[in-house]
Amino acid sequence: MRFKISQAENPSHTAPVTCVGWSSTEEVYSTGDDNLLLSWSVSNILSSKITQFNKELYPTDMQFLPRINGALGKHGDIMLITAADGKFYILNRNGRIERSIEAHKGAILVGQWSNDGTGLLTGGEDGFIKIWSRSGMLRSTMVSSDSSIYAACWSPDSQSIVYTQGKCIVIKQLAPNTKPFKWKAHEGIVLCLAWSTATELLVSGGEDCRYRVWDSSGRQMFSSGLHDNHIVSLAWSPAGDLFAVGTYNTLRLCDYSGWSRSLEKPNTGCIYKMCWSADGTQLAAACANGHVIFAHVVERHVHYANFTASLTERKTVTVNNVQNETREILDIPDRVIQMAMRYSHLVLTTPTQCYIYSTSNWNTPVIFDLKEGSVILLLLAEKHLLVIEKNHVNLYNYQGRLTASPRWPNMRLETLKSSHISLSSDTLIVRDSGDPKVIYVIDLAGNRSAGGDNTMKLQHTLHISQVSLDQWGIAIYRNVAVLDKARDLYIVSVRSANKIFSKLGRKIESFQWNSEENIIAAIQDSQLIVWYCPQASFDSGLLKLCSFYYNSPELGRSPRINDFVSNSVAVRRGDGSLINVHISPFSSVLLRYIQENKWEDGLNLCRSMNNTTLWACLAVLSTQNDNDTIDIAEEAFAQINHYDKVYYIQHIKTLPTKVQQKAALALLGGRYQESESILLHNGMVFQAILNNIQLHNWSRALELAIKHKTHTDSVLFMRQKYLKNLGKAENNNKFISTQENIKYDEDKVKEKIEFEMRKLALAETDT
Repeated sequence: MRFKISQAENPSHTAPVTCVGWSSTEEVYSTGDDNLLLSWSVSNILSSKITQFNKELYPTDMQFLPRINGALGKHGDIMLITAADGKFYILNRNGRIERSIEAHKGAILVGQWSNDGTGLLTGGEDGFIKIWSRSGMLRSTMVSSDSSIYAACWSPDSQSIVYTQGKCIVIKQLAPNTKPFKWKAHEGIVLCLAWSTATELLVSGGEDCRYRVWDSSGRQMFSSGLHDNHIVSLAWSPAGDLFAVGTYNTLRLCDYSGWSRSLEKPNTGCIYKMCWSADGTQLAAACANGHVIFAHVVERHVHYANFTASLTERKTVTVNNVQNETREILDIPDRVIQMAMRYSHLVLTTPTQCYIYSTSNWNTPVIFDLKEGSVILLLLAEKHLLVIEKNHVNLYNYQGRLTASPRWPNMRLETLKSSHISLSSDTLIVRDSGDPKVIYVIDLAGNRSAGGDNTMKLQHTLHISQVSLDQWGIAIYRNVAVLDKARDLYIVSVRSANKIFSKLGRKIESFQWNSEENIIAAIQDSQLIVWYCPQASFDSGLLKLCSFYYNSPELGRSPRINDFVSNSVAVRRGDGSLINVHISPFSSVLLRYIQENKWEDGLNLCRSMNNTTLWACLAVLSTQNDNDTIDIAEEAFAQINHYDKVYYIQHIKTLPTKVQQKAALALLGGRYQESESILLHNGMVFQAILNNIQLHNWSRALELAIKHKTHTDSVLFMRQKYLKNLGKAENNNKFISTQENIKYDEDKVKEKIEFEMRKLALAETDT
């Protein structure tokens, strides 16, 4: 991946260009010390004069008002320009000044709209940062400092700001009486910084000739090598996967983790300001020699199986088949914005159309028109693809036919991130934009136009950072992996009645599902771990047996999962290099046998390989299905020396009815809610209550007793006996209130419990 730079033959400005801004994905505005405001057509790099400012207006920063939900709003297409005279100006796209506000003493060095477009901030040489309304009314003076504010920007949620203070960076909440968070960032004065709305990472540059990447807690993620000159400009791409670094005669494209993807040396002088287009494919930069340069991101690559697709030019995609060394060149009428390749299909989007290529036929793509022409996200599943535009979410099959238009509560597409949405063949999940602890689950089979009855909700205890669905198997066994703010990874079944989050691991830096099987690879404490059977998360001992650990120095510092296809995990090292770690193929073969209900074949595979990991996977899976696999489970647990479970399985076989056996096997497989549902559905309320008591789930046992109006006194009696043995007092408010309302005779309760126990024992004896 690199920049392809283009610029006009002769500079259109007669003095240094100090700032640039994108009006649309095809038009750029620029202004500089010659007081000219120019408009540029990106396709042919021709400029036209918009207006000539008065000679006292020397612009220092410029930004167009963000388009919320893709629309201009009642204020129209307006821009903010700050100037060296201490004023900031609000202009329309024709260059007419709507408002002129005296804001600072001395030059205003930075001005920026908030991400939600409701206000703006200005920072100046006088050391003040002020917050203003969209119309230019002063709201508050946030910062009063002794040093000049060279850079400042909003947090992704617009609830705090970050700014430079000498060699330090400071984050300050907008809420009053909150203490700012400050840390030393560079050995010289910090000249520029940027905060990504997508990844919530910061990047800073300074007079020490380095740029550094930070997380929002001030932890350093990357520090660059020494450059020849000061770092004076930085800009994040909208997707947060790239950022650009500008200095004297130097333009660098970097991965979000910090390492450099490409280095260009244009003859520009100092690059004062940079700005990305909304689609993240182009960059405009303001240069000291009067030029405005345009950089297009080319040589983007997507990989799948034996195919690699590369964007070699703006409108040209080259597909290489490494298996037979053939090459296909795809010429697209318009520039390519999004690329994705999965499940034997390559999907490309342009500003107006979507192209779907089959890997078996590169000559005749399926083409359909886009509704708005600006695709934010493109997700592929086995049976269909999801196209997310500014205001619309549409589901298409690979023949280009619209099949659904999913919707969900609090649907705000302008804030949607790729890590907060996931697609499978039958399910779509999205993290709530307002409440980061909530996930919406949309059933695609029944959701044709809008959310509602087909939308379910999952509630987690912490803020959710990433969600991802597994891709294979039937819908009722669909699982979602959830990574929260504490870096803990959980797995939860999206179709079960009671959603239980089971922890897979902690300190997870990145993770990804396998493209062909329901296997997860993750980076944990700088080591690679592969969970062949994530369903074993209910038992830490079984989960460890079902896992593969790879801890090698070649992973380096700060690795992350890049891709997980077939039996190969691609890991991106901290320096940008890729390494492939190969895992055993037999686990995938076993999972495929079980998906196809070929249990005997799976058993024979385990017997022939005699591998502990395979036996552990078979043991877990044989307890988590509706087939008659109890004998297979018994053999599998015996092979991994879990004799307690073998004895329990032998006990299950003595149970009098298939219902009780099925419920007991579900308990063994960690499916507690399913076991309870089986018993209740067949009228075995006491046994369901007893199971919860034996699992020390006292609140649920009491809830069942009250709901079914039976054995409430038995639950209270057994609870009292349990606490007496522990020597503790009751502290559960639900039990305290129930005990006040229900009085019982202990002797009669004992008789009732003994009667129920005799019934169970008698049923077992009869068998």
